[in-house]
Formats: sequence, C-alpha cells, structure tokens
Amino acid sequence: MNNNIKNTLRTGVVAAIGLMTMYACTDTWNDHYDSGSTVVGNAYDGSTMQALDQEASDFAQIVRATGFDAYLNSSSSYTVWAPANGTFNKDSLLTLLGTNKDAVLRQFVKNHIALYSLPMNLEPHQINLLNSKVYTMSAKNEHKIGNVNIIESKSNIKCNNGILHTIDGMLPFTYNLFELIESEYNKSTNPTKADCSLYAYLKTADKDSLIENQSVYRGYDEYGNKVWVDSVTLRNNTILRDMDALLYEEDSSYIALIPSIEAYQARYNLVQNYLNFNPSMDDGLDYSRVDSLKNSYGHRFAMTDIFYNRNLNEHWADSLKSTQYTSYSWPDHLYYRVSPRQLPEDKEVNDILEKVNVQDSITCSNGIACLFDEYPMSIYDQFFRKISMNSVYMRYYFIDKETKIKGSNVQVTKNVSDPESQSGTWTVNTYGYPPIYDDGGEIIDYDWEHPFIIDSKTQPYSYFYVPAASTTNPNIGFYIPNNFSGEYDIYLVTMPSWFYAKDFDTNKLRYRFRASIWEKDAKGNFPSTGQALTVDGNNTFETLAPTDPNVIRDTTYIGSYTFKYAYYGESEPGVILQINPNVLSSQRKNFSNSMIFSSIILKPHKDDDPAPGSSVKARSITLSSENAVKKTPSNVFYKFIKQ
Repeated sequence: MNNNIKNTLRTGVVAAIGLMTMYACTDTWNDHYDSGSTVVGNAYDGSTMQALDQEASDFAQIVRATGFDAYLNSSSSYTVWAPANGTFNKDSLLTLLGTNKDAVLRQFVKNHIALYSLPMNLEPHQINLLNSKVYTMSAKNEHKIGNVNIIESKSNIKCNNGILHTIDGMLPFTYNLFELIESEYNKSTNPTKADCSLYAYLKTADKDSLIENQSVYRGYDEYGNKVWVDSVTLRNNTILRDMDALLYEEDSSYIALIPSIEAYQARYNLVQNYLNFNPSMDDGLDYSRVDSLKNSYGHRFAMTDIFYNRNLNEHWADSLKSTQYTSYSWPDHLYYRVSPRQLPEDKEVNDILEKVNVQDSITCSNGIACLFDEYPMSIYDQFFRKISMNSVYMRYYFIDKETKIKGSNVQVTKNVSDPESQSGTWTVNTYGYPPIYDDGGEIIDYDWEHPFIIDSKTQPYSYFYVPAASTTNPNIGFYIPNNFSGEYDIYLVTMPSWFYAKDFDTNKLRYRFRASIWEKDAKGNFPSTGQALTVDGNNTFETLAPTDPNVIRDTTYIGSYTFKYAYYGESEPGVILQINPNVLSSQRKNFSNSMIFSSIILKPHKDDDPAPGSSVKARSITLSSENAVKKTPSNVFYKFIKQ
C-alpha cells in the first residue's frame, strides 16, 4: 500500500473527509459571545436551532446548510453539543458541502446531536449520537463529553424542544471498521471494484431496518404510510453476522485485516481455480448454479480469517482465533504468533499481524484495522485443507454392497460381510517377573508365578472393520465428500488385524491392497472402472507387520490424484475411493483380505513439500521403564485389554 496513504490513516482518529484538519483556534468563545443573548439562567424561550443561532452561530450555519435546521426547529426533542465559534474550520466545511453534503451531515453535524433531552447529571452516562457514534458524558461537576470540555456557563440550556450544551472543540469523528472498509472502497480508482471487492460483496447482504422511535416523520402519504424525513436504521449485514464479525456495531472490539481491492481480487481469482464444479449440476435449472457457487465460495474464502474479536482473544499476543473459529474446527482458523510447547498437527507459527504490519494499524471506534496488499495466510490456511474421514465418517460414507452407482450401474462394494464400527479405550499392560537371587546376589531365575505390571498405557480407539464375505478378495467403496478441483495426496490409515482379534500377536495378518479413484464425468455419471492410484509405478500397497502393541495405526501413502471437478458443500459427493484387497491364496498366511480402517486422509498437494513416505507410523507411545526390572525377552510380556 502507498506509504503516504498509510501515514495519513495511521492516526488515533480517522477523518476521511478531512474534518480533523478544520480546527482553527484563532478565535475564542468570548470573541463571539453576544452579551445580549436571550439565554436566561439555564432556560431559553425558543427551539434548539434558535438557541444555536444565538450561542454557536458557526455551527448553526453548517447545520442550516445541510438542511438539518428543520429538525432542530421541530417539536421533536434533541440534545446538541455545539462547538463554540472558532474551534473548527467553518470555511473548509462550507466548501466540502458543495461536493459531499452527506458526509458533512453524518460526520460533523450528526456527530454533535442526539435524540431526546440529555442534561448533565450527577452520574456519567453513555450518549448515542445520531450517527450511531458513542460517547460518555461526564458527571455534572466534570463538564466533559469524551475528552472535550463542556463550557460550564453554557451547559444544560433547556430549550422548547431539547437541550443545548456548548463545547470548546469539535467531537472527533472516528470510523468504525465497516466505515473504514467503505472509505477505502470509495478512495480506490480500480475500475472493477464494483464487480469484485470486499465492500461491494458485503453491501449485497445489507438488511438494515428502520428504528421508528428514533426516526422522524412528517405526515403520511396517500396510502396512509408515514413519510420518514430523518431515518435511523438498525444495521444488519447477514454475511458479517454469519461470520460473527459485527464490524458496524460501535460497542464491539475487533482486529480487522482489510485487503486492498487488488489483493482481494487476486485471492478471489485464485480461489476460482479450485471451484471447478461439475457442469451437470446445472442440468434442469434455469440459472447457472455452478457460477453462483463459484462466486459465493470465491468471496467466502477470500474473507476467511480476516476478522478477529479482541474480546475473545485474551491471549492475542501469543495466538489468534478468527471469528470463524470454534472448538469443533480446531486447529483451523487458529494462528500462532509464537511457538507453543506443542504445535497442533499440520500447524506452523504464522504471525499474521506482523506480516500485515500491525504497528501501522489504524485505530477505529470499534477496534483496529490492518490494511494489506498481500494476504498473510495461504490458501491452505483459508480453505484448501486436509479432508480427514475418521471411522464415524467412513461408516457414513461407506457404499453398501447392494448400491449400484449412478451412470455405470456397477457395484463398487462387493464380496464383503456386514461391516462393524466401534470405539472405546484400550490398554496395554507390560508385565515383568520378580528376580530370584543366589547367596552371592546374582540373578539365577525369575518367579514365574507372580508377574507384576511394569507399565500401563491407555488411550481411545475408533475403527471401521470391513470383513470379507469369503476367501474371495472384496471391493470396498467410500464416497469422498467436500473435495475441491485440485491435487491431493491420499493416505489410508489402517489398524493391525490383531486389534480386532483382541490379542497382540506379531504374526497376525497384515494388508495387501490396491486403490483407485472414481470421479463423475461432465454428465454426472460415474465410470465403470476407477483410475488406479500408484506410487513410483507400483499399484499394490502392503502394510508393515506389527511389532509394537503401542502402535495401532499405520499410515500408508497410496498416491496423488488431481480432481477435475469440485463437490465442496454438496450433499451428493462426486468422488469414490475404492480399496481392493489383493491377496493370493498362497499369501493368506501373511495378509488378510478383511480390513480394519482408522481413517482416510486427502491432503492438498504442495509442490514445495517433500514427497510423502510410502509408510509412516501415525502414533506411537514410548513405554516407561522407571522402577522396572531389566527387560529381556524372557522376563517381559504384553497383555492387550480392550474396553
């Protein structure tokens, strides 16, 4: 971003229309005070507008030029905090009225007026001005609104339709975060900003409603409807509300990362590459659902993780949770600014605030804004994330053996018995035997009748067991949900067959299988056969023989695949992963054609990542040897307890 723009905006108070340059202290109240004023004590026989003409003529001139004098002369009740003559640049405002009257009305006139009569009293109280800005008026003995002094002798002037307070300076107008986004949009000269930008998209979701008891009407139309001449609206943006980011509410406190028009468009266009939805999704419709989804998701993902509620980030110096974070989405929408003791799986330290120069942040009325030209998070952080199907999801997306898939009418799953899904806890106890010593203190044997526990490890488990119906190799099919049109590295996480047998035995059978991907074509039909997955030209995969009862999951990389079409968010997946145990009769001593699955993982492929290993241990626990006897094959044994 242009440094001059940043330096202009990097002030404690933002004034988009230049109002904060209008201070001119060459005059004082005494120079303009009319000793013939009709103010008697704290009462004035006239409207607040008439009182303004007498006591703050410069402010009255600006009010009249915006047309708001009609309201201050009406029967409606208002309170005015009028800057004394000479405390603001009247000439600059009069010039600005010729080009941006609405801005002067909202950011200057309505920034000094509230509905109803609001005198100073013994306790401070919060003031909601007509432009929704919030100030605190002090107790009567302090004579302040915000940090601006109320002239004691000219306070609490009761008029026929309200109260007038005269103040010794103008109340600063400060953007809220939504107004700053709007201001940045208005300043941009990008010719395509109305077609694609953060502000333009947010405006499509404005669902503001009228607050009748704070609005002014003048009579009725021919249909009996009230004619509103000064309306106060309740802001409601459905997109920001869905994101739990109410950037327009003055009593909020957020950190907003605000992209430039160009940065937002670049991210939106990048997202489109992964949203190539199947054209068959438009069949039978009178509009393009594919284009609608691409546009909607494009904006949604370009906005992901750019808003942070400061009230919910008490440790924001260490880490940040975006407004889209939930305990169920962990560790997504979470960014670490410093290295914790243990980073979550697949997370790295990413100080996004430092990347957008938080030291140059803009102070707004409801938080701080960091403007940036380059996103501080990657697409892998924002949306193109790992698809992880645990045993519960595997059970849900398992294709029943009676199902014939659309288009080819082929059975993807066959030659299987009824599958089983279980979860619980399991414990591995390590036992030892007390040694027997001779008179010289040497071990001569062990007390084989009295074993004792050396160590015990308990952890949860969850699996999906698909037994073969016979000695015939089965086909096992799973739908894969929520994929994007992009390349994924695919992993199959299995559990050794001894786990189901409830007894640890290194000789229990392991797995030998092939895998293939079935993807719908442009007409929405599945093929009759899938595309085989391979690693280094090999299309057959073997799991390792179990050697440790504390390792219950083996992760096997089974190849990469680039999906042509996206099915993100669709109730009907367009992708199938088929697993085919490939065990010859002569191999059944070492391999099982029934399989126990822990999960299926599709990880977005990154060109700069090292090639995945062909087989990686997914979880391992090291046994403690504290207070244990010397471990040898003859004096230690394991017992597996499934609960």
